[in-house]
Amino acid sequence: MQFPMGPACIFLRKGIAEKQRERPLGQDEIEELREAFLEFDKDRDGFISCKDLGNLMRTMGYMPTEMELIELGQQIRMNLGGRVDFDDFVELMTPKLLAETAGMIGVQEMRDAFKEFDANGDGEITLGELQQAMQKLLGEKLTPREISEVVQEADVNGDGTVDFEEFVKMMSR
Repeated sequence: MQFPMGPACIFLRKGIAEKQRERPLGQDEIEELREAFLEFDKDRDGFISCKDLGNLMRTMGYMPTEMELIELGQQIRMNLGGRVDFDDFVELMTPKLLAETAGMIGVQEMRDAFKEFDANGDGEITLGELQQAMQKLLGEKLTPREISEVVQEADVNGDGTVDFEEFVKMMSR
């Protein structure tokens, strides 16, 4: 059997988790996984959808290809009924965490960056906040039109602001 190649293919290989579990996850790593999981468990039922898993992985700094997500989604639908609970999520992520990918942006770093943009702390980045952040962080003064274009591109749900999930998608491009 030929395994797919790419950064997220580690999730698709049977048995790899056992080989890499020589070192148990630290409490800080488990807490980071829990924070990330809860961020995407919107209805607080203890599960995330297969669709949200890709966004969650991106939040944690992993950049799976669409093909890898499709294959992972098929595996989840077959083995886990299409939804992932926290224990399954930890099992999926442990090989990735233990691989200790260099240069990875974790959920806390993403959250810290989001807070830099979200000046009033309401959980959404407005046009004004984005303009201020770009000026402050990057020294770039963008025109209102350029700022509007950035928000429109990132604003998946069309509410005129960028929430954390949309921010992660924007930063992952």
